[in-house]
Amino acid sequence: MKDFFNKETLDNIKQFCAENKKYVGVAGVLVGLILILIVVVAGGNNGRQSNTEAGSQTEISVKDFEFEKDYTNDAKDVISTLLADYYKAYVGDDLDTLGKLATPMSDNEKSYIGVVSQYYESVNDITPYTKNGLKKGTYFVSVKNSIKFTGVDTQAPTLDFFYIETDKDGKLFINNVYSNFNRTYCENELDDDIMELISKYTASSEFADLHEEVQKAYEQAVGSDANLKTMLETTLTGAIKQWYTSSGIANLKKSDADTQTTEADTQQADDASQSSDQQTTDANAGQTTDQQTTDANAGQTTDQQTTDANAGQTTDTNAANQQTAEQPQAPAEYQVVTKDVVKVRDGASTDAKELGLLKEQVTLTAYGTEGDWTIVSYSAGTNGRAYIKTENLQTVGQ
Repeated sequence: MKDFFNKETLDNIKQFCAENKKYVGVAGVLVGLILILIVVVAGGNNGRQSNTEAGSQTEISVKDFEFEKDYTNDAKDVISTLLADYYKAYVGDDLDTLGKLATPMSDNEKSYIGVVSQYYESVNDITPYTKNGLKKGTYFVSVKNSIKFTGVDTQAPTLDFFYIETDKDGKLFINNVYSNFNRTYCENELDDDIMELISKYTASSEFADLHEEVQKAYEQAVGSDANLKTMLETTLTGAIKQWYTSSGIANLKKSDADTQTTEADTQQADDASQSSDQQTTDANAGQTTDQQTTDANAGQTTDQQTTDANAGQTTDTNAANQQTAEQPQAPAEYQVVTKDVVKVRDGASTDAKELGLLKEQVTLTAYGTEGDWTIVSYSAGTNGRAYIKTENLQTVGQ
């Protein structure tokens, strides 16, 4: 535009106007309007181009991203169908279908599903709660459901989590890297950004409210049906324990951020009458090794008392601490209340996976302590168990 209106061109226009004055009056007005229009349009296009460029350079970082407070109905029907198909395939141990709906899925996870699903009769009342992720077409989904176990009348309320993405063809699928299984055993590498977003999601008050609702229903269900309690704490736990031992997954190298996965994660609550120390069976000697350890050479109990090989005398291991009285044992199962808003983790460590937050004055069933942590009933935890710092809890009745 600038080159078009050079000096020579302008001189020619002036000469034409001088020779044709009577014709150019109206035409001059039209030309002026046209020129003004050209300038305005060009300016508008330049403005839009600048805005587009500025918009393309403005990307929200993971650190600055905040989930919307309200759950969304975006893709609600498609997500509901996806989840219904997933649970149906899970219960039926239909690994081919599962592999299409949730990917990737390791051989170890497939074998785990094969063990667990044999106790499932159905998954009912599937209700998704969805929030849009940072990237378009990604969804963070909490799913309330009720598991009907074979031979058990009462259903177990649970709360699952799924990270759902959209593939290149526009079809939704479950990114199974962020399944509870892989976030526990870390067979596939976890993206730090997505894990940070998951932490933000589970730290929200909306998630805390949803979990509290499910947790109360879970506690009530387990407390009202002894068969359900046995299924969850003995039958299912025993099956997972056996799977864990035979699968070899215990030898997998865990990431520094998720080192809490140990054999104890799958051996909790073998029996409600066990002590709060969560006793572990020694597979070689068949003896309880949490409170006492069998001396393979002498066959004597060495945890609470040690046999003096030279004198055959028994010495109290507490003598070194000059303690003469036996310490009272915590009950096998008791109630605790949160003293403040607390973080719930999947292991007895601040590096363990964060499962969510609980509000103040939430009552939980506890099963003892592990170091500075209390083991509590928590539906989103491994086998319905999780860990909270003991200092943040108050034992009911004390």
